[in-house]
Amino acid sequence: MTVIQSSTVIDVQNASYCIVIYASGNWRSLSLPNGIGILGRWSLLCSIDLELRSSDRHNTPPVAIMISPRFIPVGISQTIIVPTMDADNDQVRCRFANTTAECASVCPPNSLPIGTIMFPNCTLLITGSNVADWYAVAIVIEDFIDSTASLPLSTILVQFIINVQQKSSCPYRPLLTGPTTSSDQCIGIKVGTSFNIELIAENFCPNSTIIKDIAILSFRFLTKTLIVQNTTALWSVLLTWTPAAVQVGSQILCAIAIDSDNVQSNQYCMSFIVAVERVPSCPGQIIPTTVDPTTLTTADYITSTIADSTTPTTVDYTTASEYTDEYVLSI
Repeated sequence: MTVIQSSTVIDVQNASYCIVIYASGNWRSLSLPNGIGILGRWSLLCSIDLELRSSDRHNTPPVAIMISPRFIPVGISQTIIVPTMDADNDQVRCRFANTTAECASVCPPNSLPIGTIMFPNCTLLITGSNVADWYAVAIVIEDFIDSTASLPLSTILVQFIINVQQKSSCPYRPLLTGPTTSSDQCIGIKVGTSFNIELIAENFCPNSTIIKDIAILSFRFLTKTLIVQNTTALWSVLLTWTPAAVQVGSQILCAIAIDSDNVQSNQYCMSFIVAVERVPSCPGQIIPTTVDPTTLTTADYITSTIADSTTPTTVDYTTASEYTDEYVLSI
């Protein structure tokens, strides 16, 4: 499955500051806030600073995407990391949406289980309350000129859904890897240059389990081959992308592998800087990495500590009953 991000081009040649809002509905049936059912509406309010910087270049807002839905096991604390990138290398911080214009019917804390935390480093800590619960998550991503700044330059939003599942009978989820391994690595690419990306999914469960798909959330002009089994435990797809002039700037691609029991892998993401005249350098950074919440090198039982938190978090592998209802709302 491949989900392509849509885009709308607006001429803001004479504007230095823009406010964009997208409000509509409805969300799928949700478990929180209590009684919301199918009546949930969404709203995304973005403020974008396009003023000239000291570098004599216009400011650019951060970029963020998220594959949706995400499956988590019931009753076990989980981390979900929101991939972000800022081409100006500004400091990027995350917070929960908190106004009607930012989140409409799904504003935290009422829209999420008690104890859910959004850390400034764009790490979400959440524990699912009941099997089959569905939650909508509304997150604000802001860029700041430096670590001491209190007023953001730009504000963008990402909204996605989480489904609570029973634990899988197999204790291991698939591992998805690709060409980049560093959490702050991006790739510079020139318009018109073809670029290939091989994504490899590894299965650690019994041989009766296979990798049935590597789902992609991508930008336009990217193609994906059918999934191929390389060995008894490895499957792969090949992505090919030739960036166009309309894609100049920051781009993020994310993927998740799904096995035959509908268990999701880690979310694997790559970031790119696209330029017209030459291969650009990468001033921005991407969070997270190839793997969330920690780097998986084997199928061993792993714990990780979230930044700014002393709570150890078990990396769990979940069973999903279905892989449907895609809601990818990001600007």
